[in-house]
Amino acid sequence: MLFLALLFGLVAGQDDAITSEQWLITFNTTIFWPSSTDYFYGPTTGPSASIVSCNAAWVEWSGRSSELRSLGATATSTSLGSYATSEGACRTSVSLERYSDTHTGALTTLCDGVPRALGPRETVTQYYPGPGQCVTGYSTYTNTETLYREPTPIPECTLQTSECIPIWQTYSSLSSSWRDSIITSTPGDTNSPIAPYDCPSTIREYPEENPCSNCHFLPGTATLFYWPVTTADGDLCLQNGTTLPPSGPSTAIVDGSTFTSPTVYLSFTSIYAWSNRRGHAGFQCGVDHNNAVIGLHPSDLTSVRGHRNARYPVYGTAYPFNLAEFQPHEIGAYTQSLIPWPQFQGGSQCPIGDVDTCTMIRDDYTPWVLLPEEVRQIDPSWTVCDRDWYIPPVTMVALDREEITVTSTPEPTKFFAAVPQGGVTAVTAAPTSTRGW
Repeated sequence: MLFLALLFGLVAGQDDAITSEQWLITFNTTIFWPSSTDYFYGPTTGPSASIVSCNAAWVEWSGRSSELRSLGATATSTSLGSYATSEGACRTSVSLERYSDTHTGALTTLCDGVPRALGPRETVTQYYPGPGQCVTGYSTYTNTETLYREPTPIPECTLQTSECIPIWQTYSSLSSSWRDSIITSTPGDTNSPIAPYDCPSTIREYPEENPCSNCHFLPGTATLFYWPVTTADGDLCLQNGTTLPPSGPSTAIVDGSTFTSPTVYLSFTSIYAWSNRRGHAGFQCGVDHNNAVIGLHPSDLTSVRGHRNARYPVYGTAYPFNLAEFQPHEIGAYTQSLIPWPQFQGGSQCPIGDVDTCTMIRDDYTPWVLLPEEVRQIDPSWTVCDRDWYIPPVTMVALDREEITVTSTPEPTKFFAAVPQGGVTAVTAAPTSTRGW
């Protein structure tokens, strides 16, 4: 007992520290002082004994350390640190103008009263951390560390996750039995198991019986290949022009595949489906599919205005998709489409906000497209997946030439629904790891 008293006195920082059962009395204060022998979560003999003893040592050390910290800090330690600083244009970023940038080029206002930027989007250069000459240097700061009493010695053994599985199982069983055996908890009760927090635990799993019973799609980059529609003698604001018969080609070769009029083609660099579960991580429904193309009739296209993809999405309002809105018009020295303001404001390039985030119409309209029913043909598991939770903004590509080149990928294109002549048949895609939301 004299040896223990001297040891505890050294730990606590004074010579009159004494122990009484599971308590340490020091600085006129009594604190809980657990002993490892009360926390053997498993056999003390045999191949697992060293792991059980190691965990018990860490339970003892952690419990005593926590109690000593409750006595308050003993001192503070001050050190100096530094970090790099910069002012002026030390970095630059070049991008095409967006809704929040100032358009410095030509503008026009047509019958709808909305300003329109003429010509392609301008290039915007941003300077970080700000404009002006770049000046770099260092700034110093003071770091103050609070020091507390700690028990000694610190256990030198280590614990591995696989070894800790039976430790946690034993603790859970003992803890459950202890809770069932008492009415009120008594401070310092050594019969109460202490959680082995220094023993690494596996991530708790929440299995899902069938992620395909409540799921949504997650498309990658989407492109809509369409046949140009032209109108004549119409008013921009009234949208009452007369549709003219198509004058362009009836077939087009896109990266070696034949696209045939009047079918439009919705192409995905990738697409997969995921469980709708939000409280815990969900699971994938089906497998990944790359370079998938859906062929459908233009009347089956639906645009969505004011939509936002998210774990908790903002569902937009569905409207018929009018391909005539993408018809090029000549405005002075420029040729561009005249997207109506309601459609432009509801596109993916205008973030949702309390006020209108877009203040003019620019040449960057990327409409939201509701995934067509035909998307379910890509994977037999997708029979009930939600089509309007996560939808793609699409880049529009007019099939106005007999041959069109887009960025190719090494994998073959897989066609679904309307399969054009020369199309490639579907192949089985490889499963993927956990992702999605």
